[in-house]
Amino acid sequence: MQFAILGSLTVRFANGDPLAIMRPRQRSILCILLLNSERRVSKEHLADALWGTDLPSDPGGALRSNFYGLRKAIPIKRRLHSGRDGYGLALHEGDVLDLHRFQSLTQQARAARLLGDVDAAARIFQRALDTWGEPPLADIPATPTMQPVVSELLEHRHAVQEELVDARLALGRHHELLPFLMSLTTAQPLRERRWEQFMLALYRCGRRAEALDTFTRARRLLVEEYGIDPGVPLQHLQQLILAGDPMQSLAPPHPRQLLHADAAREPRPQLHEVPPQVGVPHQLPAEPRHFIGRETELKVLTDVANEMSPVGSSPVVSVLCGPPGIGKTALALHFAHKIADRFPDGQLYIDLGAFGPATDSMSIQQAIRSVLAPLISLPEPDNMTPAAYANLYRTTIAQRQILILIDNAFDSAQVQPLIPASPYCMVVITSRRKLTGLVTSHGAHLTTLDVPSRAEAKALLASRLAANDLDFDSAALSEVTEACARLPLALVIAATRAVSRPLLPLRQLAEELRCEQNRLNVLRGGRSSGDIRAAFSWSYKRLTSAEARMFRVLGAHRVRDITAADAGRLADVPTLAAMQALTGLAYAHLIREYAPKRYRFDDLVSTYAAEKAREEDDGPPDSTTP
Repeated sequence: MQFAILGSLTVRFANGDPLAIMRPRQRSILCILLLNSERRVSKEHLADALWGTDLPSDPGGALRSNFYGLRKAIPIKRRLHSGRDGYGLALHEGDVLDLHRFQSLTQQARAARLLGDVDAAARIFQRALDTWGEPPLADIPATPTMQPVVSELLEHRHAVQEELVDARLALGRHHELLPFLMSLTTAQPLRERRWEQFMLALYRCGRRAEALDTFTRARRLLVEEYGIDPGVPLQHLQQLILAGDPMQSLAPPHPRQLLHADAAREPRPQLHEVPPQVGVPHQLPAEPRHFIGRETELKVLTDVANEMSPVGSSPVVSVLCGPPGIGKTALALHFAHKIADRFPDGQLYIDLGAFGPATDSMSIQQAIRSVLAPLISLPEPDNMTPAAYANLYRTTIAQRQILILIDNAFDSAQVQPLIPASPYCMVVITSRRKLTGLVTSHGAHLTTLDVPSRAEAKALLASRLAANDLDFDSAALSEVTEACARLPLALVIAATRAVSRPLLPLRQLAEELRCEQNRLNVLRGGRSSGDIRAAFSWSYKRLTSAEARMFRVLGAHRVRDITAADAGRLADVPTLAAMQALTGLAYAHLIREYAPKRYRFDDLVSTYAAEKAREEDDGPPDSTTP
């Protein structure tokens, strides 16, 4: 049988013959039972839903009478049932309810949009809306119990209408949308999204002044009627139109794209009734347990996150860069977990492995497969080019509100395909290099991490020791902290070494760290990711030959502070070549340019550079250059 409740109630046999149910109360009962199909509705709830506070003298008797009349009116045996716990209606296999069809079509349309088929999405959204009748939900009583249900169903309808308009705008059909949007803004003047769509359609039709006038009318309505200003998206759209849309973010699709879309309509396979499932990913690794400090950097990241806006086509991008072992990943994970609840569609985590024991960093294909495999069915790897993977990735994430953490990146080019074209996303990237290319291409916010303050470094070390019930004196704590150059990774390794020898006092570790040449051996963990020497080596292997030679020269002469000219003389190369090599080292965060053309080595990096000089160059014995 076919049941419809989204307009006036209708009941039909499978052959299309209608069934007449004349009594209003019986029609209402059937609608309520269909809304709760496969569930029992208690007699008390059903009475409240039907009559609200205007109950009859005998609600139970009135219910039994109406239910009996409903059973007699329609021959749907074994569907309607009653008992002490209430009344119910069970749909049989093959029965169709328009509400279920609306929900199914909406899911299919969203799946088509997610997979990049906007034309199919628009057609299916329209089919979903076609299931609604006028007036909508005519037989559902507007009692206090049912009014929220009616409002929720109507809200779903409005949301699908807005998604249909978005799809048609994406297909360049702004001209045909104008009359429809004009009527919608008149009928629903408080839905700001309607005004945004109307303004955009007007602007694309070359009616810029009318688009701005539409904003003025919307603002006047909101201010005069409710005393509130338009929301940020509506105001931002007005500013873009006033400025003439310099970035072309409001431009309609190119005619070639539309021709391609039209060609793609010819014959296409039908979507399955059940859309492909795209789950909610929660891929973030565990948050660091003993996270200390970084309040300034966390505030910067939070401010960047607060800049997100649904208007436009780009996410906010934040890059955390700094030397090996500075704590970039720890900060990124701490921040990501802190704001994860802002992203209801989940979090993705991609470790590109640019600086690690593997000889090659992860390819784009591998990176995208790693995050999408749990979410959607992927084609065989041999059938996909890198560009196709990037398109699939962006399509899957489109219109979703997702936090993306990209860890251990090498350069901007490696990251570019992983930045979606979605204003609902935030992308956080960590790298040992500065990735200034992302500042140019995506307006990324670049944050360079320095070593923590002495107080923060000591607190980090102390928290690790205290968590394992180790006693320590303040002097030894300070000495170990300074011997580790306040580098978080070195502090964690030192704490691990102390914890592994609980019977030895902390001052024993401090004495072992006093010998600079032995310091890297002391700060060696049980695995490569917990080894200072290994961490430095991954950056060193990524240097050019000129940069690596300059690194060793500076290490051989135990340089702490030097100019480009002095470095050129030490390396026996022109000043310009020396400056280029130093710039490369600074870009990789193996040296710091703390003033124009002046560079400084951190202690542990300098120790590693001296070690590499002894290994590879058989350079001069340790001496200090003033």
